[in-house]
Amino acid sequence: MRDAFRIHNLSEASPAPRPTAVRAGAVRPLVQRRPESGWPAYHDMTARIAVLERAPVFFAFAEGTLRALARRLRRVTVAAGELILFQGEPGDSIFFIEQGRCRAVIEKPPSVVTVAVLTGGDFFGDTACLLNRPHQASVYAQSDCTLLALDRQSLVSVLGRDRSLLDELRKVAEQRFSAFADTTVQATWGMLLQEATVIGVYSPKGGTGGTSIALNLVGSLARRYPGQVLLLDLDFPYAHAALLAGLVPTSCLARLGDVPAESFDEVLLSAILLHSSGPMILAGALRPEEADDVTPELVTRAIGVLRKTFRYIVVDLGVTINDPALALFDLTQHMVLVTSPELSAVKGAADAVDILLRLGTPHDRLSVVLNNRTLKPAVQRTAVERMLKRPVDIEVAFDGPRADQAALKAEILSLSNPHSEITRAAEALAELIERYHGKLAATGSNGVPAIGHEPQ
Repeated sequence: MRDAFRIHNLSEASPAPRPTAVRAGAVRPLVQRRPESGWPAYHDMTARIAVLERAPVFFAFAEGTLRALARRLRRVTVAAGELILFQGEPGDSIFFIEQGRCRAVIEKPPSVVTVAVLTGGDFFGDTACLLNRPHQASVYAQSDCTLLALDRQSLVSVLGRDRSLLDELRKVAEQRFSAFADTTVQATWGMLLQEATVIGVYSPKGGTGGTSIALNLVGSLARRYPGQVLLLDLDFPYAHAALLAGLVPTSCLARLGDVPAESFDEVLLSAILLHSSGPMILAGALRPEEADDVTPELVTRAIGVLRKTFRYIVVDLGVTINDPALALFDLTQHMVLVTSPELSAVKGAADAVDILLRLGTPHDRLSVVLNNRTLKPAVQRTAVERMLKRPVDIEVAFDGPRADQAALKAEILSLSNPHSEITRAAEALAELIERYHGKLAATGSNGVPAIGHEPQ
């Protein structure tokens, strides 16, 4: 019996548990691994399925699969302060949080780092269960919790006929393993790097390719500064940047509003996804209804932390000027306005230029990107510039089906295809931003080169 629960009295304010010290003492299991007898009652079955549907990846499973899994779940209650999983020990179960809040911590002497605060709908234990690796983190209950446990044998018996479902779960487990492994390093970046330049990417009309421009700009900047460039996806109600990059988010900014101040920095960093080629992505929300939880105060709080952690922060603002977007406008050092050569899109862009200038955006910190989505544009560039009353800074030539193919393959063109027109435009935009902000990013306030830069 690997995932036996152990008692370890902890309070929220107490330091993170030291697994070695706990194992040395007498420890008793909280539950035994026994299948439940009989079938769950109807209301209990409904509650179990609701928990599974809230969990990332699981919500996409067919109803019959969810029911089969729900019948095999074991409900466990855990008191606040009890240690649930031990870092470094083997395990064979995934635990879903039905109610309550848990904290995952990694002990990396001489420090202990919180890598996630988990609430209802989250799950843990997947690294050990799916990847056959020891538990990467210790998990303990911050409040009284009700958990639903699913052991590996039950999971495989239900999903064994469809390997694609197991492969998708393993992909999420691999991403979480990588994210947790990098969190302790990320937490120290704020002491090493100067505050980041915040770049807002805004498109007043859907379908003009704003997310594609933001994602590829991040790719181009990340080629220069791997691991130091972040995309914050606030394109609500559907924030799909992570999925377009082939990443599956398991947490997001919207879920951090109630995180205590003392752990907010670490939990925020733990929600960031790392792309294998260097870019990093933070989802604003995982579900459309969560967009309302991203308040101006939460955006300001998050940007304050992220600016101390990264060199560049690119924010995909989508198409709506809402309260979080207005808060972001006050925090940006550069705005990128994306439009396409269509009459309605250009009219919206002209209105957006007026709004941004009235909000105080300097003329030389506002760049216009004209994205040609078709071979023959309906409005010529000269006409676009007349309507905007300003020049187009970057024009993206028609790139054929490459953008759509990249989305299907979960590729970032600026990292995978140097011959793409989108790549060329992203490189030009990155160079433009570097001309304005690169010197500040490359040197500290005292003129000393920052990390990754050599004196000129």
